Amino acid sequence: MPYFTILLVICCAVFYYRVGEAEYGGGELLALISVVLWVIGIFLFKFGWLGNLLLQVALFFGLSIWNMSRKPPTGGT
Repeated sequence: MPYFTILLVICCAVFYYRVGEAEYGGGELLALISVVLWVIGIFLFKFGWLGNLLLQVALFFGLSIWNMSRKPPTGGT
């Protein structure tokens, strides 16, 4: 596996970890999902790094749609 691909996997995992911390209180699950998508894209679908980046963009848009469809928290002051 080329070093550039490994770097992209790490960068995407860190990005989704930070998104998970900011949005959901914990980023481990999103980082794991990101890495699993890379593994599925590389070994199952035989995507290159560009195809895998498109999977990451699809994950980001999926999370964005999920966040827009959630009800805002009620209660508070």
